[in-house]
Amino acid sequence: MNLWNKVEAFCREHDLLPPGAKVLVALSGGIDSVVLTHLLRERQQPMALAHANFQLRGEESDGDEHFVRTLAQAWSLPLYTQRFDTRAYAEEQGISIQVAARQLRYQWFESLCDEDGWEYIATAHHLNDSIETALFHFSRGSGLSGVAGIPPRSGRVIRPLLSVTRDEIETYARAHGLTWREDKSNADLHYTRNALRHRVLPILEELFPDFVHRAGNTLHYLRAADANAQYLLRQLLQPSGEEGIFSISVEEIEALPAPADALFDLLQPYGFSAEQAQAMWRSRQSPGAEWSSKQGYRLVVGRQMWLLVTSSPSQESIRLHADDLMVRLPDNSRIFLTETQPNYVLSKDPHAVVVDAGRLRFPLLLRRWRSGDVFQPLGMGGKRQKLQDFFTNQKMSVIEKERVWILENADGQIIWVVGLRLSEPFKVTEKTSKVLKLTWIRN
Repeated sequence: MNLWNKVEAFCREHDLLPPGAKVLVALSGGIDSVVLTHLLRERQQPMALAHANFQLRGEESDGDEHFVRTLAQAWSLPLYTQRFDTRAYAEEQGISIQVAARQLRYQWFESLCDEDGWEYIATAHHLNDSIETALFHFSRGSGLSGVAGIPPRSGRVIRPLLSVTRDEIETYARAHGLTWREDKSNADLHYTRNALRHRVLPILEELFPDFVHRAGNTLHYLRAADANAQYLLRQLLQPSGEEGIFSISVEEIEALPAPADALFDLLQPYGFSAEQAQAMWRSRQSPGAEWSSKQGYRLVVGRQMWLLVTSSPSQESIRLHADDLMVRLPDNSRIFLTETQPNYVLSKDPHAVVVDAGRLRFPLLLRRWRSGDVFQPLGMGGKRQKLQDFFTNQKMSVIEKERVWILENADGQIIWVVGLRLSEPFKVTEKTSKVLKLTWIRN
């Protein structure tokens, strides 16, 4: 099978490259990306090239950019180029040069897709790269996703050459008379991946005939097992009813053969570590325990469940005026204001209350609760209570508390802990002459 037929079959198997799709090709100038560009050009794929100059190798970096510009012109392909102060960015973010370069280029690629309508970002990762990645993760300690190597697709990013070996790429390049740039840093054995490439893989290839292809088959099976496991585990991640919050049943995780490991597999895509998953498992009966991931997600132990928080509640406040009929809150819930009769009989729906309109002082304020807030819960005879104590009595989790809305009078009094309890001074009495019904509608 020639190289293109092999790539075409891989793309069909993983639905990577529909005919006519607009592709942004990451072109470094090295042999891998040059071969990828040549293959897609031969296929007449709608495409443009994107070259990131990280300014890390002085004249060599500028030489790469010049080479790419010349190649794009010779092949009549549109080209984007961008220079980055990679060292400054790495220092500012407190990350390594390699991580900084990766973040910068993918952020830029994504912005180009958003601005100019490119559907895919094609990179030239190949089978050897995937094996090196698997060995790297295996050596450092990893779950199934890590030792499965590089996935064929991650969001918009596709990797059409992932079934192709480095030798096959070199053979293709020489057969078609292609030229490319050599990055001298690829030979620097101080980089772990280079040491794996130049020291470890040659030994494995010597010990095991056809090691690269056999390892590629293993990675295929591992990716398939990981995809199936993730599909089944995702069924345990349920919307909680609150925007940006998902629940994971402790009981359902406990029923699995390796519960702590299953929890890690479920949470690893959100940036949680194996050590954190083990701690979560040990703390499953400790409501309020909380962890944050390196990607900014949170996991909080609730009652008989874990709560995965994928977004933080907006702290924006909203003012309600006397002539408002409806206001939309930052979480996309709504509050409707309806004048009604004093003898109106309200249902037991906690999301609706009637208030004595004569006690209201506009503009009202809708805001999140704050530490130190005090109100007079309806039914307590006018006694004052801290909201924190009220929430404790309601057995609310940390996450539930964060998402509570407070309706406040212009004089600072709390009118309604929205969806939970009206404040005693605002209840309708026999002396009430004007009644306002407040209804909170959640999505």
